[in-house]
Amino acid sequence: MNMMPKTGEFAELEENYRELLSWCSVLEAIADFLPCRIDERVCERICSHLLPVLERTQALEERLVFPRMESSLGDENATDAIARRRNDHHRDRNAAEEIVVTLCELKAGGSRLSWDSIGYMLRSFFCCMRRHIAAEQEMLGMLKNAKLAQ
Repeated sequence: MNMMPKTGEFAELEENYRELLSWCSVLEAIADFLPCRIDERVCERICSHLLPVLERTQALEERLVFPRMESSLGDENATDAIARRRNDHHRDRNAAEEIVVTLCELKAGGSRLSWDSIGYMLRSFFCCMRRHIAAEQEMLGMLKNAKLAQ
């Protein structure tokens, strides 16, 4: 039975990764120029797009990657790896939610956080997100290679 996703499924996941990486670049630019006035349209776009693309990406990972990890790695190894990834998903969603709240506050004229705290929060998120995406892309490559070797 072919356990690898169809090209279209991978394409959708890769497109989501590209979009998340693009948002990471926007967040990095904001962090680089703090304290500054942040364009309201940029805040609005981040607030309306960051969480949905993150949630779509995580759902695709859980639907496409996790079952293939189980079949390729074996139950015991996969269980731990999947549990770590689910925890990462939870932390990533929480961090993205905090960014959205903070940027909405800034859009409205202020924030409860200092500029340093906002910069640290943004950097923490985009650094972790970039590492997460790189790890998932590496896992996809290993799963593809494992399937080709069979």
